[in-house]
Amino acid sequence: MHYLNGSMPTPEPSRYLTRLCYHFRRKIEVAYDEQQGLAHFPWGECRLTAQQEALGFECTATSAEELERIQYVLDEHVALFSRKSPMAVQWQAPRID
Repeated sequence: MHYLNGSMPTPEPSRYLTRLCYHFRRKIEVAYDEQQGLAHFPWGECRLTAQQEALGFECTATSAEELERIQYVLDEHVALFSRKSPMAVQWQAPRID
């Protein structure tokens, strides 16, 4: 299994979590509340967590390519939803277990 963790500093982590999950649920299965969400992409999963002053991302996939697709989708949507005040996810190096 391939893993990727990231964090997006923001004073409104819950707001971005709910916006992302609400948007994703139009095309994929998503379960969420104001503190956490789980998005089931066709290529893997991503758990979103509203932390103090940041939105956390914990992604898993069966291959590096699938993990890259999840990362790409998240990066594109974060950019889209933060156009007025641009933000980006700070990703850690992927790992394999």
